[in-house]
Amino acid sequence: MKIGRQCASRRWRVFLLIPLILLVLWLTLPYDHPLRLAVRFNLNAAAATLPTHFKDSWWLSGQPAFPIALPNDVAVVMKSGYGTKDRIAAWLEAHEGKALDNLLIVGDFSTPPAKPYSYHGQKIPVHDLVARMLETGSLPSGLVHSRLFKYSNMTTAISSGDTATARSLSKSFGWELDALKVGSMPLLMSSNYLVLEMGMLTQKKFISGLELCYQKMPDKSWYILADDDTYLLQPSLQRLLEHLDPSVSYYLGNAVGDYKGRFAHGGSSVILSRSAIRDLFANPTVVSAAHLEALEETWGDKLVATTLIKIGIYLDERYTIFFNGEQPQATKITPERFCAPIASFHGLASSSDMLSVGKTFHNTSELVLWIDLWDIYGAPSFDSPVLEVGHKNWDYVGRLDEATISINDIISAQSCSKICRDRSEFCLAWTWDSTEQACHLSPWITLGDKASGKSSGINIPRAKGLASACRL
Repeated sequence: MKIGRQCASRRWRVFLLIPLILLVLWLTLPYDHPLRLAVRFNLNAAAATLPTHFKDSWWLSGQPAFPIALPNDVAVVMKSGYGTKDRIAAWLEAHEGKALDNLLIVGDFSTPPAKPYSYHGQKIPVHDLVARMLETGSLPSGLVHSRLFKYSNMTTAISSGDTATARSLSKSFGWELDALKVGSMPLLMSSNYLVLEMGMLTQKKFISGLELCYQKMPDKSWYILADDDTYLLQPSLQRLLEHLDPSVSYYLGNAVGDYKGRFAHGGSSVILSRSAIRDLFANPTVVSAAHLEALEETWGDKLVATTLIKIGIYLDERYTIFFNGEQPQATKITPERFCAPIASFHGLASSSDMLSVGKTFHNTSELVLWIDLWDIYGAPSFDSPVLEVGHKNWDYVGRLDEATISINDIISAQSCSKICRDRSEFCLAWTWDSTEQACHLSPWITLGDKASGKSSGINIPRAKGLASACRL
């Protein structure tokens, strides 16, 4: 009996000791320790499996707790590059009807003084952020690195008037330079309109662009990073931000990556609160380290995350459903996103694509939900029989990836449609490939596009059920 009590006592001590040890580890481990990151990653993954009740979502009916005016309270940093500089004019025109008055565009070359861009009647010069990083010592004097050598070759071609060579160089290694613009830059102008072009050293544009923006506009509540092929939907951004406290350190965006470096996809746009920006640049040692890491980092948007993690700021994945990294036609409307506001489009590399999206949403003042794209772009009604029997030469599934299911030896569109209905908890759209005799299922619907030899439809009962929860 006594031995039994002793064993029970030991078990209780162990039971109490384990959480104590875990608590001590949690409090003492560095913010970027793999154990911390793994725990956060798995907790977020578990939370993502829980159902979302759209009818109770604040973005549909809740009153804003922190009202903002975008022209006054939000700063936008737009990244471009010499190889993609033709996108700048289209980006500005597409956003002409928006209140993005506190605009900073970052990059790796400068426009001649007499040839600035124009936005809302203001002249916007393009500033070479990489050159200023070298001039101000953000990167050590005399530093030798292949990315800086490539940048030097490009700027030499630009200064000599050899635009063809400069464009060729920029396009050949522009992605390498993106992370470089994560470095810092001093405040040099009094206007709220700055353009810092991107290109080769694009990787360095992220943190350095943010730092310049913060130095120039320290009183803003929110700071948004966007690419030159990203379109921002103002009503959705406003609805999101006016429900969040900028005095809390928020890092928001479209979550990608594994547990060691979960980060916000830059093309979907990235948002930081005033508190997050202040915390970041109150740690010069961390920022200086980021400048050097940018020389080796492939993805500048990932470098933002790994830098913020070092000071205890993690990507808040509760709001990832707002952010979109696709063109309208390829946008994946998943169950959890059906009734959420959509804040961005990406991949609008051609001027015609950017201007087309800008024209579509130019006068939009109401909240745009993901499922609203279905009607805005004229997709068939959910009551249309074509979505059940199959829209010929069309594809509502889109690009296949690890989330889709493909089944071979399916001889008809009717059979593929039935397979989708039978797997209703997973399948939202189906596409039958007559050439391959394959049935492709996806947990999303897209607006789709022409696809010769294919027939495609959606899981109508499930799609209707999800859509019925919107705007109750």
